[in-house]
Amino acid sequence: MKLKASEIMEVLEQWAPPGLQEDWDNSGLCIGHPDTPVTGVIVCLDCTKEILEEAVKEGINMIVSHHPLIFRGLKHLRNITPVEQTVSLAIRNNLVVYSTHTNADKIMNGVSGAMARALSLKNVSILAPEKICEDSTAPCGLGVVGDLPEPLPAETFLDLLKTVFHTRGLKGSEILHPVISRAALCGGSGSSLIPDALRSGAQVFVSADFSYHTYFETIPRMMLVDVGHYESEAGVQDEVYHVLRKKFPTFAVRKTRINTNPIRFY
Repeated sequence: MKLKASEIMEVLEQWAPPGLQEDWDNSGLCIGHPDTPVTGVIVCLDCTKEILEEAVKEGINMIVSHHPLIFRGLKHLRNITPVEQTVSLAIRNNLVVYSTHTNADKIMNGVSGAMARALSLKNVSILAPEKICEDSTAPCGLGVVGDLPEPLPAETFLDLLKTVFHTRGLKGSEILHPVISRAALCGGSGSSLIPDALRSGAQVFVSADFSYHTYFETIPRMMLVDVGHYESEAGVQDEVYHVLRKKFPTFAVRKTRINTNPIRFY
């Protein structure tokens, strides 16, 4: 099967419409031409130099990432910084680089929805719904909230988070409810959704990148748990992979074998 980059992009944009992305975001086609014939696709969370090297080694010329490679404007290309080196490598090898960032954050079967499915939540809805969702007829907005299949002791729920999100440790506030039956979730940095999580009736809000002072904001009503930025978003790779494989079952699509998480626990 021979496909152009534009055909891959069309499927991704039906799944996560570009019009949903935030004004400050830079989702979409970053490097390459839509008419480029595609030899295969690697799906990843972060587009790094190592990811591109993996693609080149395997004869794959399109990368679909969650985080945009070029987020802040480049004023020069001196092949010095990690972003400059990655951009240079992509251009030298005629690679196509595309991202679905905040538009994938806002759809039910996107980043936060993947978290809910991993935890088998029921009655899942958008945590912070948007009134108008451009290019989309389905409900959209940031975060999700839902009910656990059955209530769990708080300690058991925390153990479940470690298992599901493949993390050695969690950072969180004190346990405020001995039993967890309802959870709010947001992949990535979710501090701005704390008011929505409080209104949702959740006993816990699972996200990442909470600052020190935000932990005071939910006492005594709701527990905050930081599972890690990478850990909370990694599930979207499966979503992108399945979207493309469903449309192109015989085309070469695969997830990266590289863990791009820059954070280590010691």
